[in-house]
Amino acid sequence: MPQTPLEIYARSLPEDADAAPMLFPMYTVASDVLLKMTEVKPHEKLKELGKLVDFSDDLGKAAFVSHQWLTQQHPDPDFTQMRILQDAVRRILTSSGSISLDPVTEAVVQTAKPFPMKDFQSQVLFFWYDYFSCPQLQYPMPVAHDHEADIAQQSSAINSIPAYVARCEIFLALCPVLPSDSEGKVITAGTWSRRGWCRLERAARELSANSTWILIQSDASIEVVGTALSFPRGTVGEGDFGVVADRQKLAPVMRKILVQKLTHCLRVGDMPGFRRHFNLQTVHLRGLEIEPVVGFLPSCEDHAGDAVAEFLLQNGLKRVGEVDRAGWQPLHYAALAGNVEVLRGLLEKLADVNQRTLKDEPMLGFRRWMSALDLAVFFKHHKATRLLLAAKAFHSQLQGGIAPAILHAAAGDNAEAVRLLCAAGARPLARNLLGLTSLQSAAGLAATEAMEEIVIQSRPGSLDLSRALFDAAGFRGGSAELVQRLIALRADVDFQMNVSRDYGPLGQLLFAWKSFQYSLGRRSVMTAAAFHANGSTPLMQAIRSAQFEAGAALIAAGARLDLRNGRNWTAADFVQGQSVPLFVQLGLKGNASECSRVSSLALSTGYVAV
Repeated sequence: MPQTPLEIYARSLPEDADAAPMLFPMYTVASDVLLKMTEVKPHEKLKELGKLVDFSDDLGKAAFVSHQWLTQQHPDPDFTQMRILQDAVRRILTSSGSISLDPVTEAVVQTAKPFPMKDFQSQVLFFWYDYFSCPQLQYPMPVAHDHEADIAQQSSAINSIPAYVARCEIFLALCPVLPSDSEGKVITAGTWSRRGWCRLERAARELSANSTWILIQSDASIEVVGTALSFPRGTVGEGDFGVVADRQKLAPVMRKILVQKLTHCLRVGDMPGFRRHFNLQTVHLRGLEIEPVVGFLPSCEDHAGDAVAEFLLQNGLKRVGEVDRAGWQPLHYAALAGNVEVLRGLLEKLADVNQRTLKDEPMLGFRRWMSALDLAVFFKHHKATRLLLAAKAFHSQLQGGIAPAILHAAAGDNAEAVRLLCAAGARPLARNLLGLTSLQSAAGLAATEAMEEIVIQSRPGSLDLSRALFDAAGFRGGSAELVQRLIALRADVDFQMNVSRDYGPLGQLLFAWKSFQYSLGRRSVMTAAAFHANGSTPLMQAIRSAQFEAGAALIAAGARLDLRNGRNWTAADFVQGQSVPLFVQLGLKGNASECSRVSSLALSTGYVAV
């Protein structure tokens, strides 16, 4: 088959075309040094003590640690966060078996495998951690010290983050639940996911050759995150920044990450991967004042005024109705970009607005049978959504299918799309094939804006709200704010799951199969959840999933401690095998005062991003 101009260009790229430049040495600490620490010391002090190692691949394996600072001046003044990392690393280095996949990856990515513990143990581990590895400008230095040089070095280190992430075989997101009274906040996996700097580090990982990463919520709650749908998503430019100027400082870094990803896809011949990320630039760069890459090829004079022809050229496609090896058509890629001009042109050239993808897209977490409308609403392209609705997308896209479009709007936290879809005739509480409603999807992914709009559009009853509370506590929606909101809307704090009542036939079959796997000894986050599902309460879910802020809010709201699930477990039984914060331990023993304090702290307006 004749090659496209883009494929010819890709073959000309040198082996190192996608190499990320390292502008500052990759300083790390060895695992034995990390495990002996009793305080978190800055880069300058560790360098002075000879504890830092300029990492190279011949030394062993490197792990990048992404985390949220507890205060503006110091990442971990009381050593509480680092102690959890130490305990998790000790467990990993001394245990057999594997680190579990997250539930979405296990369900969606059929080829995904758990991370074997032995892969951590085969070589010496070195850890990159910002306070250790980058110059800290606030650290006191001699009067004669060159402060300008330090600023330049710190800037070089920041610009080298993509290179550090690429060099690290392992990426750890350290996200325990930790109250900080001095700062008036509680840090969690949710607050980590909203922090702009952490979003950059996560983007660097997910856009690298090895996109999976490991979430650490406690010494025992450790899971491999393998898809974009496994965790609440958000762009760097729309993240929280304590210093507003940092947002624009990261714009060229984010663009560089994208260029390297696109170049890598071209170099290795991954044309579908190139098309996905080339068209998702509008999403990745949202909120940043920087232009995306318009193309890797010179524009063709013959295409003057023909947006579709130029789109096909830059995407390495030949025909309007072409299906690439990923099972996607040009219309789907244009929907990723929200490119209204190209979408309109494709429709005028008789592209089928109802054509769906033919294969799974595991990295994005999408199953086969996605429509252009599904993609547009998930990625918050409102103009494209209006165009596709006006083009008479099939009624089935609004009402049925594997997952109606409104579930993708819910997962993408797209309140405007919820309004548009409902106005077009969508059922606000539509279900997917497993029986999961749009409200559950939004609550489980902490998509609060979409959830509020679904509540307005559907006026859900107590049962639907209670199911949403259960999923919020069990997946990624475990904030005190979301828990209290659902309870205020009439969710039952003591709701007990009944799989045969609360899921459809396929959902029941999935729970039965995963529960059976657990009973045979296959232990994962998903099989454990399925095994304990029947009769479980939101509080049990919160403890099992290490969402201790939600646990505190539920206990403070009066959740019963004596209820038992179908396996005869109470909420306290889920503490077995993991370290649980003192406020939860006290709450499970009947003393709710500390849970009330932590819940109130989480709800306070004193949160400051650093």
